[in-house]
Amino acid sequence: MFAKSLRALFVMGALSACGTEQSPDVPDQDGTEPLQSQESNVIVGSVNWVSSTTLSGTQATRANAVGYLSIPAVGSRCTAWLVSPDVIITNNHCVGSASQAAGARVSFNYIDGVASASRVWYSCATFIKTWSADDMTALRCSATNGQLPGNVHGFLTVASANAATNASIYVVHQNCDYYTSSGCVPTKKLSPGVVKNANYSTTDLSYDADTLGGSSGSPVLSTATNQVVGLHHIGLGGNSQGRGTANTGVKATRVKARLAEIGL
Repeated sequence: MFAKSLRALFVMGALSACGTEQSPDVPDQDGTEPLQSQESNVIVGSVNWVSSTTLSGTQATRANAVGYLSIPAVGSRCTAWLVSPDVIITNNHCVGSASQAAGARVSFNYIDGVASASRVWYSCATFIKTWSADDMTALRCSATNGQLPGNVHGFLTVASANAATNASIYVVHQNCDYYTSSGCVPTKKLSPGVVKNANYSTTDLSYDADTLGGSSGSPVLSTATNQVVGLHHIGLGGNSQGRGTANTGVKATRVKARLAEIGL
């Protein structure tokens, strides 16, 4: 599903898993979605992430605005985050068209300790716009129980400036290490890290925070400001066990410019 222009940027070292090497379904998952999503991201070294239920303060508040994106039209899943009361952001390679958005829904309490039957879902099937060159898509969500998701879970702010090399960051995403535990449940996680190269490419920064396929579409946040400094989307140097050298995300200024196009 990647656009040709994006493939050209990342064909060297990027690990793609479109329709291949997909793990078995997990019993506690939503429907029949594969545990792995359309694009493989990577764990850098040993696994370094924590459950969102262990967070406190501002990080816990920011994590509330991140959710599990179910995409039944393509039989897959990704991560998405609220940027307004009713708009979520994810990757173009997760949802690239209105037809792929059909039936899309998000749960923001897909977390440890919450049973499947207790998860709250919001329909986010209204396609707003996609930007293939920035691997970014915006979808609109409907209210559940009379409330829009952002009015319940809050929403994130995108930084006006790009992150610097060596800056401390964290990624909030929906995942588990299904390479070593095939029956795991992809609950909400926080992965700490640092920016390895603020100018990895024209569009992207790179970082060492751990992710896997299914984390695609996650926000990369500054530890200092708790603002979004990147839209996570791809892993580099991955092997058959999901281990690699770095992950990359679209820079804040590009994400902010795309949001301005839709009035956000």
